[in-house]
Amino acid sequence: MSSHGGRDVPTRSMVGFLVCPPEALIDDFVRRPAQLDPLLVRAVSKHLARCGPCREEADQKRRATDASGALRPWLWAIIGLAALVAAAVVFLRHELAAPPAGNATGRSDPGLTALARFDPPGAAAMALILSDQQASLSGPQSPMSAEDHRELRAARSSLDAGRPHDAAGLLEDLVARHPSRGGLRLLSAYAHARAGAYETALRQYAAADELGAGVDACWGLANAHLRLGDVAGARRELTEHMLARRPDDEPARILLNRISASDPWTPR
Repeated sequence: MSSHGGRDVPTRSMVGFLVCPPEALIDDFVRRPAQLDPLLVRAVSKHLARCGPCREEADQKRRATDASGALRPWLWAIIGLAALVAAAVVFLRHELAAPPAGNATGRSDPGLTALARFDPPGAAAMALILSDQQASLSGPQSPMSAEDHRELRAARSSLDAGRPHDAAGLLEDLVARHPSRGGLRLLSAYAHARAGAYETALRQYAAADELGAGVDACWGLANAHLRLGDVAGARRELTEHMLARRPDDEPARILLNRISASDPWTPR
């Protein structure tokens, strides 16, 4: 006798069974025949041919194995489908819980961001840039040299020629040399906005506003917020700052009304 899985089984010299083989051996014969000795497989096969009960037992195990194999692909398909359904439910819950685009959370709505409009500084702002006597809110302004004026003229020419990136680079140098000139920051913000650098434009508009650049800075801030998708910031800048200073400003009122009409989350 030899051992198979802890059980005594016939050796190669045995060609048949005097009694029925153990149930475990029949199970191995049905499920794992390649792991058995070939002579042992032949002996079990011969026994099943002449023993009805053992043959029925082997058939039952074979049917159970076939049923298990047929069920497994369906089981994996069901598991995969359940995972997809769960992911879809999570996605839908997230989307339904999130407010619509363009609302106060700052999610960008192309229909609203397209309303943003950037205007060049007006005559008063340009006078503020060129005046060496004009004091800013942060203190006296340093005089601009002849080279500074040449660089400023080159920046304005670049803007007129449709080269806002060149103008933004020149104005960055001027702002670095004259950081307290709100008018320079206003023009730099406009150049950056024309160049598509809206975050830099927003910072420069904010600095210009702090330096007393007036409603031009507020208008630029409102539009920079809007272009960046911050509808709440744009609305706040228009209502609390620009229209508070100049209630009859028609462009500001038109923009605020269009935001209110397009944004369902605008307070009524």
